Amino acid sequence: MIYRFKITSTEVEDFEREIEIGHEQTWLDMHNAIQESVGFDSSQMASFYQIGADGQRGLEIALFEMNTEDDDNMNVVAMDVAMIREFSSKENPDLIYVFDFFSDRHFNVELIDKGISKSTSDYPKCIVSKGEAPQQIMMDAENFAGLDLGSMDTDTKKEAPKTADDYLADFDDDFNEGPEFENLDDYEDIL
Repeated sequence: MIYRFKITSTEVEDFEREIEIGHEQTWLDMHNAIQESVGFDSSQMASFYQIGADGQRGLEIALFEMNTEDDDNMNVVAMDVAMIREFSSKENPDLIYVFDFFSDRHFNVELIDKGISKSTSDYPKCIVSKGEAPQQIMMDAENFAGLDLGSMDTDTKKEAPKTADDYLADFDDDFNEGPEFENLDDYEDIL
């Protein structure tokens, strides 16, 4: 079964994408399809959020799960294990896709059709692409100093969609910087 989602932006009036995806595919597949359709840098954090009738954010479908075993927060699931059919329905068709966490910018994602019977082997795919996407990251002068401009290259060749492990590897690399210590004496030496 194929689901069709319409993606719009409150920032760019004529921006629209429609993506068809199989009901057994994951939200990570949807994330990768959106990223490819708008040409964003896929190394940036992103999450889907279900939107309740009151307009408030509900369940988060995150790029990867950061809950610990002791964490009781069951309001977050990982994109790579969350199937499309599990978190989207005609009764609750609205989600948002946050692509810029620092500025809390997002796309509106609406389920517009469900139940198209086709083989899912060629999905997900973007079937409507109108308008230019908004800029991915809005930075102020304060945040610009730490930006790695090499990661913003938009003329890179097309790569295979990332998996959750690829995103985790990118995330882990950021924490491996700095001096290494074999014991506490090494730490005291630099103080």
